[in-house]
Amino acid sequence: MPAKTMKKLAAALIGMSIAATAAAQAEESAVTAAALGAASASALQESRPLPGYPVSALRERERYGRVLLGYDVGADGTVTNVQVLSAYPVRVFTRAATRAVEGWRLAPSYAGTRQVEFTFQMD
Repeated sequence: MPAKTMKKLAAALIGMSIAATAAAQAEESAVTAAALGAASASALQESRPLPGYPVSALRERERYGRVLLGYDVGADGTVTNVQVLSAYPVRVFTRAATRAVEGWRLAPSYAGTRQVEFTFQMD
């Protein structure tokens, strides 16, 4: 592939990643509301990176996907036991979502079993 084409592709991927992150941050309250555990909306979350849009999804031209994850939060705020409860399409977005949640560090008051759903969408 010519270098010029590679640069254009890289710029497009960076733009999509930034747009996806910005959209996800704008919908942060919706994601928080979608958390299915009995979490308090006022619970402080120390670090909650969002999943990036997987390159494999771009290759497969997947423009939409959802992943529902279950996970445990320890008394120290660490996330363990991340499990995929449902995903559409299967296996396209699960790795990105799982890795993001595995990197979360939450406030100890958030301890317990929780669920969160991520929606991936490219316009």
